[in-house]
Amino acid sequence: MTAAHKTRTAGTGPAAPPDTLRTVCHTTFAWVIVFTAFHLYWYLGGTFGFGDASATVPQTKTVGDWVSAAVISVMFLAGAFVPFALHRSWGRTLPRWVLHCCTWTGAILLIMRGTAGVLDSVVRHTGLLENGLTGLSEEQISGDTDPTGYTEWSTTATDLYFVTGGLLFTIAALRHRRSPTTTTTRHRPPHRGPVRRLRRA
Repeated sequence: MTAAHKTRTAGTGPAAPPDTLRTVCHTTFAWVIVFTAFHLYWYLGGTFGFGDASATVPQTKTVGDWVSAAVISVMFLAGAFVPFALHRSWGRTLPRWVLHCCTWTGAILLIMRGTAGVLDSVVRHTGLLENGLTGLSEEQISGDTDPTGYTEWSTTATDLYFVTGGLLFTIAALRHRRSPTTTTTRHRPPHRGPVRRLRRA
């Protein structure tokens, strides 16, 4: 008579996020916090980092203005939510395609916004296009026909900050795409010791 070995089935569970993904997500979240803090500061009347502009909050007069403000508010919330969802355990219960869609959308919008601003400044200062890519004069944009260096540097810094955020969201999306979804744990069969055979006398 021989002893039968019982085999346990392999188990699966959520995979722990790689350290690189966790680091990128933390950095991206820090970027969102600074971004949100500055906008809150400007909303309360602060002007630092906004150049010499006297008004830092766009007026909401029409329905379109209110809709735009609501969409931007939702994007702020999504921007803070997504970096955590990419590497937290509860985030792995969400469909990956939803997280990828949100992350890539944020990355593309931020890079487009920042790059457009940088290119607009370049074509203005080089004389290629007097009114830049937008077709708006300096007075229409900053309220001054001859903006100071402080205003120009503030505008450039803001544009580059958008680009930086877009790159961070891009890296986070790529790292999350390469991260494993589950881990498989294989269990060895229990050790029963040497098998003894009984001989009949």
